[in-house]
Amino acid sequence: MRQILVALQFLTSIPVKIKGGITDKDLAGSMAYFPLVGLFAGALLALSYNILIVFLPHAAVCAFIMIINVIISGGLHIDGFIDTFDAIASGADRKRMLEIMKEGRPGAVGLASVVLLFIAEYSLLISLPNGVIEGALVAMAVLSRTSFVASSALYPYARDTEGLGKKFAGRLEKRNIAVALLTAAAVLFLIFGLKAFVFIPAASCVILAFDSYFFRKFGGVTGDTMGALGEIMEITALALAVALI
Repeated sequence: MRQILVALQFLTSIPVKIKGGITDKDLAGSMAYFPLVGLFAGALLALSYNILIVFLPHAAVCAFIMIINVIISGGLHIDGFIDTFDAIASGADRKRMLEIMKEGRPGAVGLASVVLLFIAEYSLLISLPNGVIEGALVAMAVLSRTSFVASSALYPYARDTEGLGKKFAGRLEKRNIAVALLTAAAVLFLIFGLKAFVFIPAASCVILAFDSYFFRKFGGVTGDTMGALGEIMEITALALAVALI
């Protein structure tokens, strides 16, 4: 239960009280429950949609869902997305790109990238009809959080110094990886049925493609690249949901 609360505290802005200090072992172990927290976040989004649609048109509700999604995550993933694309756009060497991400000052490319991200997300959301969008929102939240587990399991931490991502990358136990992946797969099969046989391999390819790209650029993963991938996987989930309607 403690590690579930740790995952909830780390991945959401929901106030959670945890007795005692949180150790690196707690953080690494909590990744087994990242998809479960994604399921909770997705359920909140789906519930919000069903409440708001009573009073507002579909297009307006989709805009509010995007706002609620940012509030639930605390904007943590968006910050990583901006920093990652600013670093890539700099054209600098690996060391300087890592410094740019650590500085955290938003640049023009990062801001432009996140605007395009929001446009893509909104376009996909309004393409999903009532009765389908709820499942897509859950899948989006679950897949985004599951991508953090995949990144940490497959690639080393990029920096020599300590950072938030280092508390996860390379410290996952096989049991925790299995729990996370099986949870995510079970949720996706419940939502999409046999179409999950298309959804899961397609999403896995996107995760591997972007993580491999980040590995070539930075020499590993960081908290920022995980956040960036989380945002990319939200768009991927919605795009696949639209394609599978």
